[in-house]
Amino acid sequence: MKVKNLIYALYDQMLRPGAWRNIFVTHNAFGIFSRYSHVSRATGRPKISYPSKAGAQKAAEAMSSKRGVHFSVYKCVWCDGWHIGKNAQNKIEQETGTFVNRPNALYERLKPLGIVDLAPVYGGGVRGRTLSGRGSVRMLKKVREAGGEVVIDLRTRDYTDRFPQNVADAGLEYFHIPIDRQKTDVHEIIAALPDLFERMDKGGFYMACAMGLHRTDIAIASYYVLHPSVPIADVPEMRGHRKDGKFRCEDIATRLNSIMRGITPDELKALGLPPDYEKEFSRRKKRLFDANRAFQDP
Repeated sequence: MKVKNLIYALYDQMLRPGAWRNIFVTHNAFGIFSRYSHVSRATGRPKISYPSKAGAQKAAEAMSSKRGVHFSVYKCVWCDGWHIGKNAQNKIEQETGTFVNRPNALYERLKPLGIVDLAPVYGGGVRGRTLSGRGSVRMLKKVREAGGEVVIDLRTRDYTDRFPQNVADAGLEYFHIPIDRQKTDVHEIIAALPDLFERMDKGGFYMACAMGLHRTDIAIASYYVLHPSVPIADVPEMRGHRKDGKFRCEDIATRLNSIMRGITPDELKALGLPPDYEKEFSRRKKRLFDANRAFQDP
């Protein structure tokens, strides 16, 4: 390790967007001291070395475009060159602090209305608190006027018959799927997932539970982990499962694991999943949790 390379590498790390997080939260910056920052774990051979940051950046951008995930460049402390790297965090768009970062017209139109816990879901839908209080029909009509087409109700015990009629009176489709951590029968949830995924694929949905937080996270996590058309790079943000700035995955993991344990071959087929999907399930679940832990609030 040369002193000049160490100085250059540290200087580069401190100038990066999100340097504070990389050093003190995720500790990704310390990866430059590992021998594997210079040597491939798979082959034991030195990684490709680029003579300049600009050359490495150009190659990284080409790789990102081809593979659909983010690659970063870093100054090597072990040699005079620059390398290209990736990790569970920087595959997500780290500089912007977002996960699935796409234009969302429905969200932009609804944002001025002050709906509690309103947030975009992928490129075509939104999440928020159930609009079931006084004046709900008026607010639901605003959702329809903004381009909304269907309300996805995730409530279980607090589910009432009045809300579906309010949704219909507002000119919206009503779709109900009970989502919770563990009390709802797993096969009831699995049976409704194909219809849920179809509506989410189409966009124009307003997804809600009582608070627009916990059950909504579980539904969106199920879409990411169990729907084969969702690119693995499109990790959704779990907004409802944060406590004291830290991500808590226990409730989401409990429900996802119960689905995978209980799912039958016919149910896998109905979801368009292969019989040996468990390995991909584990990979996506880990990616979901790792990314959300990496973006916990400082």
